[in-house]
Amino acid sequence: MTQTDARPDQLPYSVDELTPEWFSAVLTTTDEEVRVTKVDVSRIIWGSATKVFASLEFAANKRDIPAQVCVKGGFDERSRAYGLGPAYELEGHFYRDLAPGFAAEVPASFYSATEHDQGVIIMEDLTAHGAEFGQATDLWPVDDIATTLEVQARWHAALWGSSKGERAWLPVGAKAARDAFTVMLSPEVFHPLIERPEVPDLSAGLRDDARVREGFARLWEHDDAAVHTINHGDAHFAQLYRVPGSAPAFLDWQTACLAPWAHDVSYFLGSALSIEDRRNRERDLLRHYLDAVAGHGGPRLDDENAWYEYRLHTLHGFAWMCVPTVMQPSEVVEAMAHRYGAALEDHDPIGMLLA
Repeated sequence: MTQTDARPDQLPYSVDELTPEWFSAVLTTTDEEVRVTKVDVSRIIWGSATKVFASLEFAANKRDIPAQVCVKGGFDERSRAYGLGPAYELEGHFYRDLAPGFAAEVPASFYSATEHDQGVIIMEDLTAHGAEFGQATDLWPVDDIATTLEVQARWHAALWGSSKGERAWLPVGAKAARDAFTVMLSPEVFHPLIERPEVPDLSAGLRDDARVREGFARLWEHDDAAVHTINHGDAHFAQLYRVPGSAPAFLDWQTACLAPWAHDVSYFLGSALSIEDRRNRERDLLRHYLDAVAGHGGPRLDDENAWYEYRLHTLHGFAWMCVPTVMQPSEVVEAMAHRYGAALEDHDPIGMLLA
């Protein structure tokens, strides 16, 4: 057994609530007692969701829970104010209902529970296994990006043609991201965000909030009517990790959704390559992904249609023009905004959508 059933009445909303008593209650199963006597929080990463790294001491540990764990959830009211509650709930569902047997590596979880606008997961602390994490300011070589596309292709192919009827909790489109982005695209929020020093000097069409909103409305309409697979939904480079000897894998499944393949692929490549490398290599890397999808049992997609869809979905990168620095550090926002901004200028997805 890898995780317990949901216990909505016990979900914490602050780091202070991660007590020995709480850990003991949620990790104990019907026939396997876990009794935690001490919790030592060593590090907290504040962001869209909060990651709390803790060392546990046990009086009983029938489940062999590791001493070092990471607890993830909506523990910061500043981020919750951007409407991210559904994202926390969704990630809890992912780890409880979809992660077991998923066609790609995800961190092992020992408890996952949800309630309205909250989800909490106790998972392995990947740092204990020597994991390397993607850093927006320190990109990996292009060959490693190609390997990551193979990882995406494997789970996309395995879940090609998925529908909402199979998993009622899974939204069509990255709903939590859409809800948050609707706030960010409102005129009173949009202009102060895109005028920050972290954001590149955008062309006039990308500074027009009404035009950007219409572009996203058209893209979401297009996506909702498309053939779907299960997407990560926020598959940028800084979501990656790799354990020595293993392929890259993705963290942070709080925007998992039903969407067309290009949602993940365009968004990933826009973040994971320097502007020069993307311009020189993106078409070859797209073909590499298409070959991998077919090789893993998915459809053989037409190259030209795939290139059109790839270009169209570069619009998702606009989100980084509006990511508040309460969610991500300033240097991360700056690096991502410049990469995605260049892709938006190169491919003009809004022009394609409004033509």
